[in-house]
Amino acid sequence: MTLWEDIKYRLFNNSSAVSQLLLINILAFAVVSVFRLILFFFNLSEAAEGVVRYLYVPGDAWLFVLRLWTPVTYQFMHTGVFHILFNMLMFFFMGNLLQDFLGSKKVWRVYLGGGIVGALVFLISYNVFPVFAKSGSLGFLVGASGSVMAITAAAATLLPNYEVLLFGVFRMKLKWLALALILIDITGIPSGNPGGGLAHLGGAFFGMMYIFYAKGEFGNPVLRFFNSLNKIIPKNSKPDEKKIYREKVYSNTDTKKANTRQEKRNSKPNQDEIDAILDKISHSGYDSLTKAEKEVLFRASE
Repeated sequence: MTLWEDIKYRLFNNSSAVSQLLLINILAFAVVSVFRLILFFFNLSEAAEGVVRYLYVPGDAWLFVLRLWTPVTYQFMHTGVFHILFNMLMFFFMGNLLQDFLGSKKVWRVYLGGGIVGALVFLISYNVFPVFAKSGSLGFLVGASGSVMAITAAAATLLPNYEVLLFGVFRMKLKWLALALILIDITGIPSGNPGGGLAHLGGAFFGMMYIFYAKGEFGNPVLRFFNSLNKIIPKNSKPDEKKIYREKVYSNTDTKKANTRQEKRNSKPNQDEIDAILDKISHSGYDSLTKAEKEVLFRASE
């Protein structure tokens, strides 16, 4: 298999949203970096930045109207190696955790939805609050941080007591990790990166609200819109591994019994059952689940 064939397979035939999103971010960073390098040799670095900024979210409202695609494209743009490295490492760990429990499609929805809401919070803030009056036309939003914060907040809302090993040394529950990141963004807005911090908070808010919506705790037309983002999510040629179940072969005399069991498998588990399993995971880990409990989670992610 050639490199291009391998990339196409991972993009369109892979059932993992985390792998797809990681690859898209890396490819976008590579293409933009090569573009900048080529124009650098011709002493056209400023022109290169001017072109790339068409993919960033502008703080100026009138400019934004002419670049309505930017709330999506900026989520896959990064300004440097450390920028993309930190974002993708965080996304890899949190995205895989969320994917294990909710499936690939919901990871796509949270990533895109969180990024879009973060962009809107950034745009509104830059055009409403007086502190940004002078910098509004100069401000640009770039990076996957808002989307990654949405993924992190969603994972923490779904599994608040799930423990992660921070820096390979410190054990910390997801709810405290998410809260710490949010506090860092809040304290950094006045002195550090106000636009980015606001986008992070918008993404975190969306991730939290999406989990509440997915669990059926409340309904919201905006969240229902993001829940229907399947049209722009890459189609997989094979079913999600979470939804593959081995079927037992029954004899003709056992057909009725088999159909009854299949109906039970296809039925959606109730929320109390899901919450009980998630609590068990938070306290004892995923490996403590029985086969039946794991199957319940698989059905809940459909």
